[in-house]
Amino acid sequence: MAYLLSIPVLVVTLMLQLAVFSQLPLLSGTTDLVMLVLIAWALQGRSRNAWFWAVVGGALVSIISAIPFGTPLFVYLAIVAAVRLISRQTLEFPVLGMLIATIAGTFFQQIVEVVVLFIAGTQLPFDQSMVLVTLPSILLNLLFALPIYALVTDIARWVFPVEVQI
Repeated sequence: MAYLLSIPVLVVTLMLQLAVFSQLPLLSGTTDLVMLVLIAWALQGRSRNAWFWAVVGGALVSIISAIPFGTPLFVYLAIVAAVRLISRQTLEFPVLGMLIATIAGTFFQQIVEVVVLFIAGTQLPFDQSMVLVTLPSILLNLLFALPIYALVTDIARWVFPVEVQI
């Protein structure tokens, strides 16, 4: 069921990201809803298919993004791998894990994108990229991290209901 749910959820998330949230920049930074959904889903303890969600999300973003193909897929897989590792450490405080993963994931994503664009021949000043894109993106992602976490947790409870023993 969760495999079938991933594609529509990620498509709707990507449409919201492109249509609504990309129109609300802070300096030059924007919110990455797909990354937030992937982090929140990877933090769900009962979820065994976070890797599938990362592949689908990375493929969708790779198709529509101007970043060289495959970069979002690599970034999302790396973020999900890191989240799965830290989720074992922050099992009692998944919201803390969400916030830490959001900061680290956004920073990692921006660094990888700057490096890939530099390799592709685009000259980006690193210091301006950090100040005008990365820091505002981290702030915006933190602003939306908790609502996204709550929404994804509700979806996970619907997909993976808790078994009650009588």
